[in-house]
Amino acid sequence: MKSDNTLMPLSFTRTLPLKVRAEAYSWLNAAAVEVNQVFNYCRSFLSNLNARRLNARKRSPTRARAEQMYARGWHSDAAEMFRALAEHGDGQAQLRLGQLYERGEGVLQSFVEAVRWFRTAAEQGSPPAMGRLGEIYLVGMAAPGSATPAALSHLEAGASHDSLLKRLFPQGLAVPQDPGQAAQWNTRAAQTGDAAAQARLGHQYASGLGVARDLIEAERWFAAAATQQHPAGQLGLGLLHGGGYGERADHARALAWLELCAARGNSTGQLCLAMLLLFGDGVPHDDARAATLLERAANAGQPAAMFHLGELHRRGQGVTQSASQAETWLRRAASRGYLKAWLSLAQLFRSGPDPDLSSAAALCRQAADVGVGEAQYLLGQMYLAGEGVPRDATEAARWLAKAADQNITAAYDRFGALSAEGLGLLQDFQAAADWFVRAAAQGDVNALYHLGTLQLGGLGIARDPRAAHNWYRQAASQGSGAASLQLGILYATGQQTRQNYTIAARCYTQAAVYGVAAGRYNLAFLHFRGLGVPQDTARGLRLLEEAADAGSMEAAWALHHQSTAGEYLPRDLQAATRWLVRAAELGSSAAACLLAQRLERPDPAVPTAKRIIGLLTAGAIQGHADAQAMLGLMYFEGKHLAEDQRQAMLWLKRAANGGNAFAQARLGDILIQGNGAPVDRDSAALWYERAALQGHAGAIAALTALRMAAGTGGDELAQVFQLWLRAAQQGDAGAQRMIGDFYLRGVGVEASVAQARRWLSAAARQGQAPAMVLLGGLLLQHPTDGSELSQAAELFRRAAAKGNSDAQYNLGVCLRRGLGVARDDMEAERLYSSAAEQGHVSAQLALGSLKAQSAATETDWKEAARWYRLAADANHPAALACLAELYERGHGVTRDQSAALALYRQALAAGRADAVRAVQRIEAALRQRTTGA
Repeated sequence: MKSDNTLMPLSFTRTLPLKVRAEAYSWLNAAAVEVNQVFNYCRSFLSNLNARRLNARKRSPTRARAEQMYARGWHSDAAEMFRALAEHGDGQAQLRLGQLYERGEGVLQSFVEAVRWFRTAAEQGSPPAMGRLGEIYLVGMAAPGSATPAALSHLEAGASHDSLLKRLFPQGLAVPQDPGQAAQWNTRAAQTGDAAAQARLGHQYASGLGVARDLIEAERWFAAAATQQHPAGQLGLGLLHGGGYGERADHARALAWLELCAARGNSTGQLCLAMLLLFGDGVPHDDARAATLLERAANAGQPAAMFHLGELHRRGQGVTQSASQAETWLRRAASRGYLKAWLSLAQLFRSGPDPDLSSAAALCRQAADVGVGEAQYLLGQMYLAGEGVPRDATEAARWLAKAADQNITAAYDRFGALSAEGLGLLQDFQAAADWFVRAAAQGDVNALYHLGTLQLGGLGIARDPRAAHNWYRQAASQGSGAASLQLGILYATGQQTRQNYTIAARCYTQAAVYGVAAGRYNLAFLHFRGLGVPQDTARGLRLLEEAADAGSMEAAWALHHQSTAGEYLPRDLQAATRWLVRAAELGSSAAACLLAQRLERPDPAVPTAKRIIGLLTAGAIQGHADAQAMLGLMYFEGKHLAEDQRQAMLWLKRAANGGNAFAQARLGDILIQGNGAPVDRDSAALWYERAALQGHAGAIAALTALRMAAGTGGDELAQVFQLWLRAAQQGDAGAQRMIGDFYLRGVGVEASVAQARRWLSAAARQGQAPAMVLLGGLLLQHPTDGSELSQAAELFRRAAAKGNSDAQYNLGVCLRRGLGVARDDMEAERLYSSAAEQGHVSAQLALGSLKAQSAATETDWKEAARWYRLAADANHPAALACLAELYERGHGVTRDQSAALALYRQALAAGRADAVRAVQRIEAALRQRTTGA
């Protein structure tokens, strides 16, 4: 380096005044001289330093000189010295060289090489080396973080012995876990007094890792470490006495050791102590202190502590209830892999005054997707209820099945219930019974109750009333209010047992004790009637009022009904309205909706519209979708409050997003009609589809019409079939009838008479008249034995009694032909007349034919002509031909060949092929008449 003006650029000085510039030159030259002096000093220092390092390396290596070099940061030189000493048998040097390999200081990091040197030192009696070997073998060591994925892959694939990687790492990069080796070295280190090794050995004996499980030995070694004030020993004793290793717990002893461990700042000890203070038996509970300990452990990075602290904030236990704090800690726990935190987050979003059910469902889905069984169970329940997701029994069944596969006992019972009900999967009582048996074996009381129900009905298992009673009694003795209630009902009705109202009253009382409101209701009615208990109307009223005052919506509803009907209590509409309002105040959105409906008719007992709308709004704000839907409808129609399309759409969308099928279908109607919102057929179709997925028959019909209008093909018809199938599986009778019809005609699915019979039978059992007609027709067309003709006629009779014109006509046909019933023309005529008066064209034709066959006077013929004409006006081909024949012959009408010809031609055009001969005959007669004239 030069010492002249070229030391640094000075061009900037040219802008300065001359005197200042001269001073600057002088100052800079002086500075340059000083810099050169510093540089020369540094060069001399570094030369001397290197010389000293070379001299040090030339001298004989000693541990002191090696440690000195390490302290100065000359790790490679220190490692070289430690290696020289280690190779000559120096145990301390071997230990230090192992540490350098483990940390990668001065050498290429290698856990395998570190273990080799630790073992060498340990075999010479080094306690620290023994302890480190015990620790490494207990947990294993993965490849160092400095190893690239490519290198790891190359080594795992079996690199060539000549490869550089193989030469550098002949034993690989990882140290596998070896509990046996861990026990050997931890024992040797523990015997030298190494407290950490003693604690590890205690854990191995307690867990049976590498040694036979021996809790006495475990306690001895934990105690040895704890005596030295080692927190791991104290923690081990706390866990051992707390039942953490499966033995009988002694929480009082556990508390003492965990207190010592936590006081030393051990975060695991703080977590365990907090849990003991929250849930331990025989120890004072202290929620506030537990929260403080959990916060310390959470701040130290314990995910479990974060989770439990979040739960305390969620419940307001030991801390101020705070949804935001709960969410913060639960999200921190979830981000660190604590899977149950996702489930708690879902529960957090489901609760509160303004729940976010969609977010709750999304969080629950995250936990369910990674295999949290409780989350899978909850998600199944949410799909069943349409809570934050569309109501979907099939999805519910899928998630409940996953939960059941993970041994979530509650899922056994719920999945069994779906199998029994045929919701989301085919009805299978045998499968349901199997699931209930599994649940009962796990102590599920509900399953005992359900087994009783199946056995009582002979569903999936042999019918055995006595065994059913035993199941119910077992469930009742274990606290099942439902079973107690069912036993009470059986004794009260004398079903499958001797009627005994006294026992029924006891059962109802027990059900009430277990919190089943229906037990209190039924007991009240026994008092009303004096059955099994003294007749006491006042007592019955008091039972219902006590339940309602305690917050039972069901009791308030019962009082409303009794005050309305006047069955056992004096009829009192004001009291009825008061109890209806009470039910609404208790959170019954159904009561609020009923009150809103009663605004449509004058009723002085009904509260003001403002009061009712307030109750309805409260229910809507709380998230009740039916209240939201009703409120949206009121805003939309402008009834009892100002019309407000924006508010209407807001509440209808909330209800729809909350899973309310009515709101979803109504939104579809609004968007398809453009009434209150711009026409949007695509969005309408989406809302119809969401409602249809919940089995809303009107939405399915609307969606079907949209798709048919768009030219539905095979795939679309199959989708339509699936929508109807979902509704049918949920028990909608109309949908079951549609599915039966689809199977019958092969629409959207391969035709199947057996499946058609199954679904039509299901709808008919629910009293669905059109299904009865279709099923009756199917039995007539595809009978398997003679009895089915009688069954068909009986189905027609049941539907006809409901006023169904198709059934009346079909039953008339059976009576005329003697199909399944004795022939009876008079009854057939009555049925034809009833259907014909309702505009049934085939019945009008049949009635006309019946009148024509028995006509003896002109009046009779006129009556036949009247019914033929009504059917002909509907362009019925056979009716047109029959009326034409009357005109041709002049029966009941004025004889008119031209009119007859016109009717025959109309019949021919309508598909009556045999009318062609009549047309030709009359045309020839008319030509002949014209020629003759």
